[in-house]
Amino acid sequence: MSTLSGFSRAIATDIIPGAAAGQHAVNGGIRAGDFLVSVTRLTDAATPVATDLTAEFSIPADTSDRVSNDTTDTTGDFLVITWVKAQ
Repeated sequence: MSTLSGFSRAIATDIIPGAAAGQHAVNGGIRAGDFLVSVTRLTDAATPVATDLTAEFSIPADTSDRVSNDTTDTTGDFLVITWVKAQ
């Protein structure tokens, strides 16, 4: 996790392997109450393609270290997840 100079709260990023739609484990202590900034899907191609999937993801209220996606299968790709810590 890193903190931007001048930003009042910690911002964290994790890169995880994609998987079937559902909940995905995230390192770095993401918790309910944190703010999901972005989820970007990266293809593992000679020229990677980035797709914004933020609108499809959420931080489940009843879990920790997880994000949830009920729509898109990202198997074979990678997810770059960025969030702001609640405090």
